[in-house]
Amino acid sequence: MSKEKLDFPEHVDMGEFISREAHDLRSPFNRILGFTKMILKGMDGPLTDMQREDLDTVFANSNHALMLINNLIDMARLSRGEKPFSPQACQAQALIQQAAANWQKTGSTKEVAFETRISPPELSLPADESLLRQAIEEFVYYLVEYSESPVTVTLSAEERDGRAEFSLSSRGTKNRAAAACDMTMWAYVGRKIVELHGGELLESEGDESSASIRFAVPAAR
Repeated sequence: MSKEKLDFPEHVDMGEFISREAHDLRSPFNRILGFTKMILKGMDGPLTDMQREDLDTVFANSNHALMLINNLIDMARLSRGEKPFSPQACQAQALIQQAAANWQKTGSTKEVAFETRISPPELSLPADESLLRQAIEEFVYYLVEYSESPVTVTLSAEERDGRAEFSLSSRGTKNRAAAACDMTMWAYVGRKIVELHGGELLESEGDESSASIRFAVPAAR
């Protein structure tokens, strides 16, 4: 009987490996989330208050783990130039408003108030709408994590020198226990998506009571 050589690689390109194995990396968490949600809906019978509380904790932490995996996959694909990119005309106002709405659907226990300003209201830009909205959301996550609750996040956009300049800021006491791993991922993915659009990060700074991120991408001509 012939034998085959087992694959024991000496070196692994981590970016290529993570990008290639994205499905298998996500699958365990998707299964955990799916079955946990099914049980929480009572499809396997009634739950006690303690069981429901424990399952809520399992669901929240599994969802967070899946978010980290998704960001790790995005980091790998962006670093290798493998992220699909399809620009078309989109509105800055829609990008900002949808990014804020998506964050509010996360179920975070943090108290966050959003303020938005767009000038002019019809500001348009050529962009991959889904990707650029993701970049804004990554920066929002970063700013919310930077500050303790309650937090006020301001999102604005204006046309300046032929570019759409986005400004995001947070007001709130600095969070000394901020998750460094999460913040590194959000910062990297957001910045790389901006650069993919031919844009640049203009500012990223914070102090004891606030933080701000500014970036610019080409506006529609």
